[in-house]
Amino acid sequence: MIRAALFFSIFLSTLVAQAAPLRIGVSETVLSLPLYVAEEEGFFQKHGVSVEFMNCVGGNRCIKNMLNGQTDLSTATELPVVFSSFTRNDFAILTSFVSGSNDLKVVARTEAKINQPGQLRNKTLGYVKGSASQYVLDSVLVYNGIDPDTVKLKAITPETALMALANKEVDALCIWEPFASRIELELGAEVMLVPIPKLYTATFNLIAMQDVIKSKPKEIERIVRALKDSTQFIQMHPDKAKALAAKRLKIPVVLVDRIFDNYRFRLSLNRSLPRTMEGQARWAIREGHVPGNPHQPNFTGFFYPAFLKTVDPGAVSLQ
Repeated sequence: MIRAALFFSIFLSTLVAQAAPLRIGVSETVLSLPLYVAEEEGFFQKHGVSVEFMNCVGGNRCIKNMLNGQTDLSTATELPVVFSSFTRNDFAILTSFVSGSNDLKVVARTEAKINQPGQLRNKTLGYVKGSASQYVLDSVLVYNGIDPDTVKLKAITPETALMALANKEVDALCIWEPFASRIELELGAEVMLVPIPKLYTATFNLIAMQDVIKSKPKEIERIVRALKDSTQFIQMHPDKAKALAAKRLKIPVVLVDRIFDNYRFRLSLNRSLPRTMEGQARWAIREGHVPGNPHQPNFTGFFYPAFLKTVDPGAVSLQ
């Protein structure tokens, strides 16, 4: 029996080595930890699938790369999916694998004296266009009774966020981890976190092109199985997972430890996700973030739950 199992393992490894890898756009964030774990712990190999990570900064870029044919799958929060849904429908969310309500932070220059969200009024604020950063910043302003037209908005990138604050190009900005913690580490007392209400729970998702779903169903199912192993590993071995996140993201473990409990690592596709996306689509249309005269997308077709239903039936509750 042991000999047969060993033979099968070697046979499976040979097949994996011979198969062309599926290219996954992996956003450089703590949210991608299940993918890092799957690679580090050999879960992809265990399930007989070959993958290649294509790193990208931000889910909005990962989605763009996938739609341009540079990758087969992508990682992103649901908001880049919403923005892309106005122009095409040849991709779908396969599963969410982490959620969190405190991944995005508002970081301000200390001398701007923004101690609470209400003091963002009449300030210059940075945001990453087409990402959850844009949505969260707008939500914080509206929740605090601030007309977005009364602030000066400046588009930034994750890479330029730190310098935008250091050079006083913005008074504050909205950015996700680990960039927020990196800014705090680098600028120290020059910046401060603005306490914002938890108005938004981000889901981080695995997304695939429809043609890949049709042509590589077995491989994609194996990726989902590897992610299930990863999320369970993270729950059972949090310290090892934290060390891996710090290594991959090139940040101190102490920073990972500080934000780690903000995230819930588990596979899911639940009914709150399409409802959130519908609300985001209405926001994008209302605020003029989508050009032309767009119609509200029907998000039913932007989910492909079959793989998750096979791997973890209880994780699917879209109806």
